[in-house]
Amino acid sequence: MEDPKRDLNYLVDELKNGDWRGREDAAELLAELADPDAVDPLIEALADEDYHVREASALALGVMDDKKAVEPLIKTLNDEKASVKYAAAVGLLGIGDQRAIKPLEKAAEDKNPMVNKVAQVALKSIKERL
Repeated sequence: MEDPKRDLNYLVDELKNGDWRGREDAAELLAELADPDAVDPLIEALADEDYHVREASALALGVMDDKKAVEPLIKTLNDEKASVKYAAAVGLLGIGDQRAIKPLEKAAEDKNPMVNKVAQVALKSIKERL
């Protein structure tokens, strides 16, 4: 049987190395592993030079449901790429922390309709959980 920690270590290494496709794949696979030890490397990947990696990392953090990711995801709502802002809002929706309310209210006014809509959905969901 495969050692999940070995897989985790391999994917964390991949998240930091190689081309953007490999880093993006690593973020997606870390979400599937859902190992809490992947949260910090995924938070670091929110600053990746490639927006595909930032997007995949934000989505993965939403699956992880770790409160430690809330502030980094809030910061990511200001990314230059709409798809990354969208992913950050989805991540915040997944975590459901009330600290995201004000930043999501701002994101709900984003000029990009995708970002605007998912921010509204995330806001509604978080407020319903309070």
